[in-house]
Amino acid sequence: MNKKLVSAVLLLSSAAFGQTVEEKIKELEQQQQQIIDEIAQLREEITIPELKPQTFSGMGYAASKVYFSPQGLSIGGYGEIIYMNYQSSSKKDKTDMYRFIPYIGYKFTDSIILNAEIEFEHGANTERGGEVTVEFLYLDFLFNENFNLRLGNFLIPVGITNLLHEPIFFNSVNRPEVETKIIPSTWNENGVMLFSSKDDWNYYLAVVNGFHATKKGEIGFTSDKWVRNGRQAGANAVAEDFAVVGRIDYTAVDGLFLGASVYHGNSGQGERYNGEKIDGTVTIYEIHGKYRFKEFELTGIYVSGSLSDADKISLYNGEVIGKNVYGYYLNLAYDVAQKLGKDFNLPVFVRYERYNTQDKVPSGFTADPNNDKTVWTVGINYRPIPNVVLKADYQFRDNKGSGEADIFELGLGFIF
Repeated sequence: MNKKLVSAVLLLSSAAFGQTVEEKIKELEQQQQQIIDEIAQLREEITIPELKPQTFSGMGYAASKVYFSPQGLSIGGYGEIIYMNYQSSSKKDKTDMYRFIPYIGYKFTDSIILNAEIEFEHGANTERGGEVTVEFLYLDFLFNENFNLRLGNFLIPVGITNLLHEPIFFNSVNRPEVETKIIPSTWNENGVMLFSSKDDWNYYLAVVNGFHATKKGEIGFTSDKWVRNGRQAGANAVAEDFAVVGRIDYTAVDGLFLGASVYHGNSGQGERYNGEKIDGTVTIYEIHGKYRFKEFELTGIYVSGSLSDADKISLYNGEVIGKNVYGYYLNLAYDVAQKLGKDFNLPVFVRYERYNTQDKVPSGFTADPNNDKTVWTVGINYRPIPNVVLKADYQFRDNKGSGEADIFELGLGFIF
């Protein structure tokens, strides 16, 4: 069909409807532009939004992504690959595809939000200690910045790293040991939580299922990791005993982050030793802070914990469990690249950690001095972009017993 014929058709059809050729062409152009606009809108809705440095109620950037996304599906995540070289030790060096973590969220409405974290650990190779677990899975009902409700399985709001465990938030290749051995990061349980989402301060108040203190296979309190292996993570969790946890954070001053939290609850879960009920009351309290000024960043935490019926649990588990524990660290970082005005980050850091998982043991038991540890970590991070970090550090390790080998570490981390 040639142009003359097209024009004739348009002229006849336009005349039939009382339109000029110019009016008809203009109408077709408007319809074409409407189609283009609708396609552009559809592409925007199905494209995964770019990750921005935004945090919702104290969580990491990737974990917060769904809260700042359009309605519908949101996908984010993080990953870590590490290398560990044990100095002057018979322990074999290793490299590990440590974690790959997808965050999957769904914004039903602006006030009803699903958020989930799935962990593939050690390559998810079960023959080499790998596993796939759900780190959290909850629904938020957002009413206003002062009062919101969270139901499901969520991170326990104790310490710094449990909420901010994405690799860009800590300098070392591995997470601080105080926040793995005393505060058992990553720590998630089933429960209900009230919380705020303000810019200058936040509170959290939750009721969750308690720890499970007594040993059942790999579950149960231990001498070197205290309550860490008593986490139930919401998986067929025994719920004879519950715990309460409260926290408050203050962020109104630019560059300053201060907070404190308390956890209290039984861990016996109905178990008995020689006919006597085990309460196993766990109490953890901690204070934490971070201050950023120009090129400097100072991070610190102090945590103390206690356990009742530690004697019964020790006898039941066949190893000495600490009645009282403590730990603290200070981490100082200085960004060399920022000082030089570069468009990347290059913080060098030093961290001092001190902790003891058997600071006090039950009467009649003997503490192992190897659990009284001091760790100096020095290292450097290279962040070519905010979402990617390359890490190197060296740990000078010591304990009050037989001593232990230093460790050289390399790491790759990213969030998306």
